[in-house]
Amino acid sequence: MNKEKETHINTYLKGVPLFSNLNDEQIKLLSGTGTVTSFLKDNVIVHQNQPGETFYIVISGRVKITLLNKDGREIVLSILKKGEFFGELALLDNERRSANVIAMDDASLFLITRTQFYQLIETYPHLLRKILKEICTRLRRADEKIGSLAFLDVYGRTLRTLQHLALGQGIKTKNGIEVSSAPTHQELSCIVGTTRETISRVIAMLKKNRILVAYKGSKLILREYAVRLLQKK
Repeated sequence: MNKEKETHINTYLKGVPLFSNLNDEQIKLLSGTGTVTSFLKDNVIVHQNQPGETFYIVISGRVKITLLNKDGREIVLSILKKGEFFGELALLDNERRSANVIAMDDASLFLITRTQFYQLIETYPHLLRKILKEICTRLRRADEKIGSLAFLDVYGRTLRTLQHLALGQGIKTKNGIEVSSAPTHQELSCIVGTTRETISRVIAMLKKNRILVAYKGSKLILREYAVRLLQKK
């Protein structure tokens, strides 16, 4: 790894929440243990049911965690962005991968092998606590998603998804809460569990009901009061 590339990776890893407690020397050692790999948009990074030997951290771009049903329809479980990680379950329980992971954009990932992963959490036990906390957060989200699929109609599921996007990624503007890297309408349909055409109708209804200001491409603006409704739950 050349000096310029090493400096870039070190700078990036410092900004990853998982490694926020590591000092410069520890970050430098960490960057030397892993490798950076690039994936083109739509490349499959992880295949469901395959053995897992690698832990991944997103450096740039976005990836989606997905399942495919028997007729080939895709269900998106979550979308991970810069600074987030995946692949820890198969390393912790020695089971096969539980889902597919696909690059939504051209993406760069920092890869750590199983051996390196265990050395890392043995050296820095607080990392395991952070990883377990993130796993718990994802389990809670999964429980909520299951509840949404069971108890909410498509309109409710779509609104709930947009509210979570605004809470997690949104920036307050004079027009409302803006998300600049939202899923496309097609991607949103896979998250909600419906068709692209139905999503278009729901988005039109949300605009008519003065909940959604705009949703074009990967940019959406949700009215601030709509986000506060979720916070009060």
